[in-house]
Amino acid sequence: MIDIRRHVRSGMLLVAAASLLAGCHGPQRLDMARLPGPAQDYLLVSTYFMAEGGLVSRLQDGGLSGQQVYDMATSLKYGKHTIMTMLQKPSGRARRDGRQAVALMVACTNQTDPSTLHGMAPPRCIPGAPPCPSMQKGRSRHPRPDLPPDNFEKSLW
Repeated sequence: MIDIRRHVRSGMLLVAAASLLAGCHGPQRLDMARLPGPAQDYLLVSTYFMAEGGLVSRLQDGGLSGQQVYDMATSLKYGKHTIMTMLQKPSGRARRDGRQAVALMVACTNQTDPSTLHGMAPPRCIPGAPPCPSMQKGRSRHPRPDLPPDNFEKSLW
């Protein structure tokens, strides 16, 4: 007599293997570089606004050192500048700079909470950036270091 279970089991294994192999050879995702320029610009601006929302949310959560807040403000200012440059003078280089600025903003959003570092200084999210002016050798350029300088809002825009 023929054992039907053995044939069904081997048939199901064959179908499962074929579907796995077919899944590996599916259509490739389109790279952003293949899209037309205006579509790339639209996606980059959308990504910038998402990264900006992440920065604002992280700032509202609190628990950041003064240096981390300064780095976040610097990355936001740089991101806004590069996105505006990309929109005014679109080019491949401007788009690449915009993508790097958004990646920098996301890196600053993912900073660790200094209270979890047991007194160690948190790593900087901006490589090679100068330290916060109010954090340099105990000197402050502003009479009250707990308040932002008078031209703080102008410097961000």
